[in-house]
Amino acid sequence: MRIESYFTKQTDVRKIILELLDSASSKVFVAVAWFTDTILFNKLIELQEKGVSIEVIITKHEFNSQSRNEYRLLEKNGFFAEIGSDDQLMHMKFCIIDYDIVISGSANWSNRAFTVNNEEVTIVSGNQQRTNDFIDEFERLKELSGKIQKLDEALDIAKALKYFKLIKAFVDLGETSKIQPYLHELKNIKELSSIINLLLGGNYDTAFNDIEKFEKSYTQIVDLKSIEKSQILSQIKLISYQIETLQIEKSEVEAVIEQFNHRYIIELNPLISKILAVKKKIYEKLKKYGIVDDTYQKIEEEFERKNKEYQEEIKNEIPELNDKEASDIKKIHREAVKLCHPDSPKCIYKNKEEASKVFGELTTAFKTNDINKVRHILSELKLGNPLTNIDKFDELEHLRVKLETLKSKYSYIFNELAEIKLSETYQTISKINDWNIFFQNQKEVLNKEYKSLTEKYVNHE
Repeated sequence: MRIESYFTKQTDVRKIILELLDSASSKVFVAVAWFTDTILFNKLIELQEKGVSIEVIITKHEFNSQSRNEYRLLEKNGFFAEIGSDDQLMHMKFCIIDYDIVISGSANWSNRAFTVNNEEVTIVSGNQQRTNDFIDEFERLKELSGKIQKLDEALDIAKALKYFKLIKAFVDLGETSKIQPYLHELKNIKELSSIINLLLGGNYDTAFNDIEKFEKSYTQIVDLKSIEKSQILSQIKLISYQIETLQIEKSEVEAVIEQFNHRYIIELNPLISKILAVKKKIYEKLKKYGIVDDTYQKIEEEFERKNKEYQEEIKNEIPELNDKEASDIKKIHREAVKLCHPDSPKCIYKNKEEASKVFGELTTAFKTNDINKVRHILSELKLGNPLTNIDKFDELEHLRVKLETLKSKYSYIFNELAEIKLSETYQTISKINDWNIFFQNQKEVLNKEYKSLTEKYVNHE
């Protein structure tokens, strides 16, 4: 669980909310008294156009009716309602993102709240009970709006069994936040209420025992082969997404290491070579006086190695990016990975070797901060047509084999990434807050050592 509190006079809270909204992939709930901020509203419309389900409830008040926001656009593929009045205000200020992140506090979603007022906003992620409580309150407000009625839904056996298979798969993968949409869709079914309450409370073992009993009661009237196929397809899509996400993170971690090492060699190797040259001179003089020390040979080898490293690395240019460019290249890279990673459901290439080649070029361009090439690759990829042939597989056995293959690949990349992140190099880099300060300090230390050696052994010859 993570809890962060922000104050509008100290932090650009609106920017933080926008970044969190950008991460939304499936669902956003918003309940705020006054929602007049056009930037946040347009972000919701943008998310809606990308397929994210948006539900918004605001207070029925002149502040909202006089704003420039076209609230009715939200009803296109989502839900919108105005409730309350001047006498009975709906005074909530909260947002739920993907059934995991809860944003709440004193701030309405208005320009004044984020630029003039003294407001507080708290962001909590990973606390499922808190998320469920806020979703329940949102559902209560929806009923209060009069636009929906709370009715017990009819039990759809096939759907329930399919969802339970998915829920088990998500829990096994440790992605418990992903089960929330299914739970909230099933929670109004009377026959499933006890199971859903156990799952919402995180009592998975007990819930799975009850699910097993439920399945045994109903499987005789359901096409089990069809359910298994549907469940495996969903798992394949999930693991493909997980592999894609891991690969993106791995590329980003490797890029950090490569860029740090490049800068280390370019900025510090010349100074280290100068120090080694002085040390060579010292040990050569000692040899003339009959003092034999194998340290000389080691210095000679180190001197040659540092020079060779520098000469090779100087050929590789890695430009520095400003904050906006650094943010842009990450976004472009992530979008491009979805279209060319061989295991991505959206990969546009039928030939996996061709996909791997393009993915390799993309990774190299990303690691070397070649933002123009990354942008060009994405542009070219967008000209293709994403394949969704995963749904065309008919043979159940073929799907089982594909699923096991992807599980193995996921495990391999996961372990690779874990090994890189636990490496001494990455651990050292991750503790450095400011590279400029680090390299400046290292230069000062090396210059001091060089000066000391020169004064002690060279200048007094």
